[in-house]
Amino acid sequence: MTEFSQGPALWQAIVALIIFAAAYVCILIEKWDRMYTALGGALLMIMLGIVPLGKAVTSYANWHVLLLITSLFVISGIFQKAGIIDYTASHILRKFRLKPISVLLSLSVLSAIISALLGGLLAIVVLVPILLKTTKMMKLSAVPFLISILLSVNIGGAATLMGNLPNRMIGAAENISNGEMLIKLGPLVIILLAIVYLVIWLIYGKKMIVAESYKRELLTLQPASYLASDRVFLTGSCLITGLTLLALLLQGVLGWNASYIAACGAVTLLALNYKELIQLFKRRDYLSIWQGLRETQLLFFFGLFIMIGGLTYAGITGFIAVRGLEISQGNIPFLSILLLWLTGFGSAMMDYIPYTAAMIPVVERMGSMLPSAAGISSVSSLWWSLIVGTAIGSGVTLLSSMTSMYAAALSDQEGGGLTQRGYMIVAAPISLLLFITATIYFKLFL
Repeated sequence: MTEFSQGPALWQAIVALIIFAAAYVCILIEKWDRMYTALGGALLMIMLGIVPLGKAVTSYANWHVLLLITSLFVISGIFQKAGIIDYTASHILRKFRLKPISVLLSLSVLSAIISALLGGLLAIVVLVPILLKTTKMMKLSAVPFLISILLSVNIGGAATLMGNLPNRMIGAAENISNGEMLIKLGPLVIILLAIVYLVIWLIYGKKMIVAESYKRELLTLQPASYLASDRVFLTGSCLITGLTLLALLLQGVLGWNASYIAACGAVTLLALNYKELIQLFKRRDYLSIWQGLRETQLLFFFGLFIMIGGLTYAGITGFIAVRGLEISQGNIPFLSILLLWLTGFGSAMMDYIPYTAAMIPVVERMGSMLPSAAGISSVSSLWWSLIVGTAIGSGVTLLSSMTSMYAAALSDQEGGGLTQRGYMIVAAPISLLLFITATIYFKLFL
């Protein structure tokens, strides 16, 4: 929807924006539990008729995504008990001789490559638990590492169609080839990643120091000492987790839904860990069960998706985009840069998946409204703007992408210290610098 002509009335659309903005600020300042904040905002939107209850539950509360996120949390939580993550983290420390900046750069580059080739969520699932254990062993804050990896995942995923989910959605809508995308955006992605690593090094490079006495203590530890003593559980959890990740990697070939793959892996791991579950129910430790449910962030994501759906249903994102077209008056270079910044702002304020879904028909309409003399290559720059704007904008806050929210939740579980406000203070200025760089690149090459 591109105007306020369908769905809610104008006042409801304005109220939707106010509710989302208020909830957004509350989540940023972290004074109240973000789960209750998100659920409260969603309930308000439903009660005020901003989004119909049926549409909120069936369309905007993306159950496949919710099932995927919850399942991945279960897999991550049980797999960590096997000790493989601690084992890998110990190996990384020994490999780089406890040089934090080397660990940060190597994991960041690896996350960008995994994101480009396999997908951002897979990069987070594999690397963030290892990162959290590694920094804990070095007695360093995980925040610089997490910021660097999240920015790397979001930007690296812009290089190929297999990267960020919005790329796949755009590629399907416009028939963009992977080779064309890599040629056009690959150099820009490399430049943006270099800027991220340079700024991170300037901010944190001299602060990440491991005490010499602690270095000696860590280097004497044997990686094998971290592995679980129960060999059946160790072997079983490794096999199940490995097969689940492999199936997620090959989901396109297999034709299976990612959420069902992850759910099967989670259920199998729970069955492997049945003794602990039986003990919980025998003790009637319902508080621990409720705490476990909260740690999966299921209810937080549920409320957040409904709030974002309310904005989409109200036509706010489409309204802004159409007004942008009017401002540009059909000037394609100006429109491309305007769309880059509009997309960045929009995807920074909400999850980039529903935002991209709302913007694709708008960009298609923009292309059809432009004069035919503009040429296909010039019109393609609108799609490059949408891809790059989404990639950079999704790194501005932790609420901008599913991968960032998942990483933040993992950090909460492990006491990683990553907060909405702390992340945004560092990531937002870096993202602004990236937008300026991308604007220059678009002006010169696209």
